[in-house]
Amino acid sequence: MDTQKILKPDGKVVIVSDYREKEIISQLKNLGATVNEMNLEAADYICSDKICIERKTHDDFVNSIIDGRLFAQAKNLSENFEKPILVVEGYSNREINENALKGAIASLISDFNMTVLSTRNHHDTAKTIFWIAKKEQQELKRGVAFKVGKKSKDMKRLQEEIVSSVPGVSGVISKRLLEHFGTIEKIFVADEQELAKVKGIGGRLAKRIKVILTKYYNR
Repeated sequence: MDTQKILKPDGKVVIVSDYREKEIISQLKNLGATVNEMNLEAADYICSDKICIERKTHDDFVNSIIDGRLFAQAKNLSENFEKPILVVEGYSNREINENALKGAIASLISDFNMTVLSTRNHHDTAKTIFWIAKKEQQELKRGVAFKVGKKSKDMKRLQEEIVSSVPGVSGVISKRLLEHFGTIEKIFVADEQELAKVKGIGGRLAKRIKVILTKYYNR
């Protein structure tokens, strides 16, 4: 069961960060913030009891729209924080249909109450995070709150994650497979022809899935 821990900053800006965000953590410390590093279940940074920030490079942002991860993450953030923010860092040549991009941003704003910000690089990202936390803590006098303990996952989400762990199977395709076959067991025992009937699979991916699922571990 989750419990909530609240930090009350005393003078310094306090930011809770996922421990894997090494570059940004270093920049935040240079800016004068106290950074608590931990394994966060939701978001990459927590600036107050209301605001969390998810950081994505432009490449990862586009990829997460295509494979469907973005909306699952947005749902998780909006369930845990009143004002979730998505920071999209930098730019890349990763192509995506403009309508799909605009539609995704509109969904984040309308369906999940997220603010979407763009930053130039990790230096710019760190400054953005720092000033948001500073505003929340020093001007609005808000504490930093986060949950201790893992949030239990519902059965559908667990099933989707198990299926999408197969290389080549995205979050979107995992949902289609589960909707088509009904159970994970039926997916794993299906032959190539049955798998290929699912939209987005095709013969090549179906063959790869069967090889992964049927190949002996020690051969």
